[in-house]
Amino acid sequence: MDNLGQYIREKREQKKLTIEELSKKTLISPAVLKDIEAGKFDRYEGDEAYVKMYLKKISHVLNLDTADVTQQYIALTKEIELEKLREIEKEEVHNEEVVEKGKKFTFKVPELTRKPSVYEDKSHVTIIKAVIILIIVCLIIVVFWYGFSQTKNQTNHPEFKPSEQPTVEGNVTPDKKDDENQPNDPTPNQPSTSNENITFTRNERLDFSFKLPEGTEKFIFKIEFGKKSWAQLNVNGRNYEQFKSKIYHNNKNEEPEVVELEFNVSDFEELVLKNGYSMGQHYYINNQEVPLINEDMSTGVTNFKLKLDKQ
Repeated sequence: MDNLGQYIREKREQKKLTIEELSKKTLISPAVLKDIEAGKFDRYEGDEAYVKMYLKKISHVLNLDTADVTQQYIALTKEIELEKLREIEKEEVHNEEVVEKGKKFTFKVPELTRKPSVYEDKSHVTIIKAVIILIIVCLIIVVFWYGFSQTKNQTNHPEFKPSEQPTVEGNVTPDKKDDENQPNDPTPNQPSTSNENITFTRNERLDFSFKLPEGTEKFIFKIEFGKKSWAQLNVNGRNYEQFKSKIYHNNKNEEPEVVELEFNVSDFEELVLKNGYSMGQHYYINNQEVPLINEDMSTGVTNFKLKLDKQ
């Protein structure tokens, strides 16, 4: 089914129904039905739940496979979100090219072939020179600002070398805010979520195993989205409904968007986080960071895998 809207229109015509007749049967306005058959789903961004409801009504009237139609719509919305990410990436690449051209910018004074006496009034030449100097100064400021921002990002997120850190162990001290919210003497029935001696093992690129302290019954998986990224989460081979598939960090706030999910150790086996753009992302188990390296970062679609070692 390459075109969902065309597929619905063909089934409607096979039933010999007009748009108006289908509208009466489904209680959906003719304008919305026309948009659906024309494939203009991007007009309903943010109203995906309503579109799914419309598609179920249409499928019921036209005797279509509701689950199949809904799955095709979900795949189509993901393609629309990925296309927006590609446009953002192209814009960032274009901006970087503009900065690089600014570094190489030089101005050569033209040689005047006429005698100086012809240009006794050179006020316009002075203005042109002043404008050119101002442009050069602005370009220099942009270059320095760009270099400073890159240096700041490298300082906040140091590089990891795979040859030096195939396996990482360590103790993490919980935040003071978390300590204040916890009782001094936990009850025996309270599950342990200790951060001590969490071990990460790198299997391959974006593929890790981790081992929790003995007796741990629950753990927290945290994601920090440092830049715009579409994401979808599968747990134990199934789509995890408590994690919303959408574009994260979709604002101008410099603070990363954080998502925290709690899992039971007895029920958890592995998770796969599909990213449309993984630059600037960080992952944590009970506030202990998963040791990513430079080659894990990508501007394309990637799958981050995390498996629990229960041995």
